[in-house]
Amino acid sequence: MKKIFAAIALFTLLLSGCSKNITEPVLHSPSGVNGFTESASSVVLSSANDSATVAVFSWQAANYGVTTPVTYSIQIDQPSDTSGANAWGNAINTTITTGSLTKSWLGTDFNHIMNQLGVPNGVASTVVIRLKQAVNQSTGDSSTVPTLMSTLTMTVTPYKVVLIYPKLYVAGDWTNPSWTPANQPGFVLASTLSNGSYEGYVWFPNSGNNFKLTSEPDWNGTNYGWGTSATTMSTSGSAGNLWSAGPNYTRVVADVNQLTINYTTTKWVVAGDFNSWSLTGNPMTFNPATNTWTATGVQMTAGNQWKFVGDSGWNNCFGQDSKGTFVFGNGNIGNFTVTKTGTYTVTLDLSKGAGNYTYSVQ
Repeated sequence: MKKIFAAIALFTLLLSGCSKNITEPVLHSPSGVNGFTESASSVVLSSANDSATVAVFSWQAANYGVTTPVTYSIQIDQPSDTSGANAWGNAINTTITTGSLTKSWLGTDFNHIMNQLGVPNGVASTVVIRLKQAVNQSTGDSSTVPTLMSTLTMTVTPYKVVLIYPKLYVAGDWTNPSWTPANQPGFVLASTLSNGSYEGYVWFPNSGNNFKLTSEPDWNGTNYGWGTSATTMSTSGSAGNLWSAGPNYTRVVADVNQLTINYTTTKWVVAGDFNSWSLTGNPMTFNPATNTWTATGVQMTAGNQWKFVGDSGWNNCFGQDSKGTFVFGNGNIGNFTVTKTGTYTVTLDLSKGAGNYTYSVQ
């Protein structure tokens, strides 16, 4: 019996000794992201490099001391949006494919991101690129391991992409040449959803203006004239002319499915907290030769909020949404924000049909 107890004691001692030599893996969070680099510090975008790779971001694999899945994502934003309570709130986020340590963009895709962010076209501007490195639990939930980040800056010059939408063309007794449809600014309506509803802004220069809409920049397609009232249309070859009073700068919405047409007279101003949101303090002047509205000598301070307002009821406004996209709506839409104190010339161009409205602040 003593021999059995001795054997058991020896086995227990050996087992205890073996357990002391087993090393459990321990997860260690690295001090930061390793080797985050960009292929170029400056990029000029154009249609010529749409199909070329213009930006490549690379980094080294993270070492946490154990094998663990790591999620990488890249955020791109304007510098003004990278601080404060809502920092990076408007950033464009891209999740990286599992196992990849690089992300590249073609020119057309990178330019689209710049347009989404509202980076000025044709101007070299700084953008910020942030790489986020995170470890998730096996369930996919966030872990207690800190998310690590590394930031780069890049100078990017984007360009405006003119989107081609279905159009209607204006031909009237004041167009030059008279009654000649043409694909030119100031005489087009566009359908951004290709759903038969067309929108555009037209300058009606006379007290009475006769016109028709055409589906082609000639008379060989479907032509729209007067229906049964001032707000309806007809495709009959014997239909009379559509008509609008003037002189007015008018938002025209025509629905070729319902055969309806509606007119909203507008007169644009720049309103913001810099002028107590006045509708008379900074009026814009329309130039028929350029089909643009302009306000000069507009004094604004960095941080000021403002928008374009087209009527006294604040029902026709242009501002920007949370992604910086130029949008139409009522007075509740988002505002533009001034980044630098100065005296500005503000221009609004609504001549190219819905989807291609633009503005500039210089």
